[in-house]
Amino acid sequence: MEGGSPEAIWERWSLPMYLAQRRYWTDHPPVQWLVQAYFKIPAKKTPRPPRSGDAPSTPQRPVDWSLLEEKQENGR
Repeated sequence: MEGGSPEAIWERWSLPMYLAQRRYWTDHPPVQWLVQAYFKIPAKKTPRPPRSGDAPSTPQRPVDWSLLEEKQENGR
């Protein structure tokens, strides 16, 4: 089967291909899941999003838009 994230599958796969890939993922879980199950390590919880007062309103680094413009000009 082709690799890839479940989120990107809908763009290029048919429903039978998606179901076959889900069966593969069920039969062959990632090694990390096996290790966590064997050693009984609890799954990591997603941290809460930062409060609006904690998050910076501007990016940490300036955004370089020239790279995006170059890709659009080249047709990529």
